[in-house]
Amino acid sequence: MNQRQKVFSLVSKFLQYPDEEWRNLGEIEREIEQWKSLKIRQPLLNFFRYLHSTLYEKLCENYVYTFDFHDKTTLYLTFSVFQDQCDRGPALVQLRRQYLESGVDLYSDELPDYLPLVLEFAAIAPEKAAGKLLKLHFRAIRQLQLELQAIGSPYSDLLMACIETIESLKSEEKVS
Repeated sequence: MNQRQKVFSLVSKFLQYPDEEWRNLGEIEREIEQWKSLKIRQPLLNFFRYLHSTLYEKLCENYVYTFDFHDKTTLYLTFSVFQDQCDRGPALVQLRRQYLESGVDLYSDELPDYLPLVLEFAAIAPEKAAGKLLKLHFRAIRQLQLELQAIGSPYSDLLMACIETIESLKSEEKVS
């Protein structure tokens, strides 16, 4: 797994409901400390500091308050565009089709636009398919990051690392 895939995998994990095991990820944290890109490394380390300094119950409370009560900070990427309109259904079907066409069949009870699922896909899919999907949803990811930043959420750091990783993917494509 390359660094990009690790970022997507890690952010996918941390954008899901908190798990007490997260505090035992010292090996991953030490690896991140060695990464060259400060724009990717620093936001992830900021989030680790948040994990280490916050009680588990408070992590859970913050997560629910952040993602479950506000439309602007939902983790469902097409919701920001379509809300619950009937146009959202075809977009979800198309997204699921993209997963299957890339050879990756993700088993989940979540809708295919659930950001942790999208990032899990990006972590395991062929780079070209992952890049295409991430570029398609880049504006929604960026908007979510801005909304999280506006409310002072530590989850903003995770999305900042993700955005920087997507940007590096996009700039590499321009070079080749």
